[in-house]
Amino acid sequence: MDIKELRKRYEKYLEEGTHGYFEPDELVLISESYEQDMSYRKALKAVLYGLELYPTSEMLLLRKAICLLMLGRVEDASQALSAVTEHNLEYYFTCAELNLVRQDNEATLHDFLDIIRSSECTIEDCIDVLDMCADYDKVELLPHITPVVESRFDDVSAYWREVAILYEEKDNNTIAAELYNKVLDVNPYSVDDWFSLAKLYARTKDYTQALEACDFALAIAPNDESIIAFKGYCYYDNNQFNDAVEQFKLFLQCTSDKAVAYELIAEAYGRMEKHEEAIEYLLKAVAINDRNHDLYYQLAINHYYMGHIDDAVYYLRKAVACDDSDDEAHMLLGELLLQKQEYEESYKHLSRLQLNPLVDTVPAAALADVCIQLERYDEAAEVLMLLIKQDLFEPHYYFDVILCYMQMGDYDTAVKWVARAEEIADDAVVMSKLDADSRQAWQTIKDQIDKLRNILSVYLDKKL
Repeated sequence: MDIKELRKRYEKYLEEGTHGYFEPDELVLISESYEQDMSYRKALKAVLYGLELYPTSEMLLLRKAICLLMLGRVEDASQALSAVTEHNLEYYFTCAELNLVRQDNEATLHDFLDIIRSSECTIEDCIDVLDMCADYDKVELLPHITPVVESRFDDVSAYWREVAILYEEKDNNTIAAELYNKVLDVNPYSVDDWFSLAKLYARTKDYTQALEACDFALAIAPNDESIIAFKGYCYYDNNQFNDAVEQFKLFLQCTSDKAVAYELIAEAYGRMEKHEEAIEYLLKAVAINDRNHDLYYQLAINHYYMGHIDDAVYYLRKAVACDDSDDEAHMLLGELLLQKQEYEESYKHLSRLQLNPLVDTVPAAALADVCIQLERYDEAAEVLMLLIKQDLFEPHYYFDVILCYMQMGDYDTAVKWVARAEEIADDAVVMSKLDADSRQAWQTIKDQIDKLRNILSVYLDKKL
């Protein structure tokens, strides 16, 4: 039965205002096709058209209730359902959805149990019940439903699997793990279920059981590269980096995506501070994919930790050339260029920093420094005040903001910041909460501020 032809013929009659001949099931198909297009009013109109032809058709009466429910006309849907006398599975599913919309748990549960106990019900129908519970966030109904499903069918492993997924989504991992194990008791050779269990244990940081589940899966499917790689992730996340390297090398042997395997090996070496080895594998990855900005970023990081600043800058420039939206690479590049006193280029990268809200203070402090070097004192002062909001007791921020206002010729504001800085430096309670290095830094800044007094006194023409 060609639905396009049916709709074309129906729409022709509709346009002419006549009633052509259709079977009830054809009109139901037309209505369902409109539903798939999310044209719910048209779906209802097709049903009403059919009811003019077949006013007692059970399938059209039920379809009318479904359409009204889709349109949010709950009471009209309820009234339409009362006219349906043939209580099949579709009827009970419609009743259940109506009661879910009404938030009537007791009536919904009654409808679900009617479905499960029906002689027509299959395990797939039980899974549809689960889906409705998930859609309407009614997990609390499952303890009442599951025992009835278990008593109704010999093999409920497919149902348990879906329930496990639902509990995972609700972060009830203990019940989810129990259900996966029940599935595996029925079918111990299910690679997918062992893998699902491994991922569940990994999410809960139970890496011992995650690795064990990976081993069971690999005993059944020894060449499954997804599981081989995932076992490496488990070692990596559990800080077993030597084991992660060896596992990722096994992944390298079986995967066609060598660049990914090289990168994973490099990451594990990097975590062990074996930066030369990390660089070796990253270069192998770059040889395959020279447009991956993250590979260049990782190369830069490893060179940075080895003290190779020029190499780090080189690879960071390549990273941002591949992906100009990589803000992390821009920030680190700006910080390193500041160290190299390449202020103009440093500013170009650091000025991309989002200031409102200010999240990362390290590049912000670098931006303030480079603005001072470039005599952009107004910008430096703006950033420094944001930094002070983040860290009220960092003395260098206060000294720099005083200098900025002095350089801008705003001596009154500079004096106010002097007063604020001295108030903190003289606060014994605040100083007692700081470590020895911070207290010494405040004393040094206070001594430096004292030297600024003569300058400020001259410009303000008064004694401070």
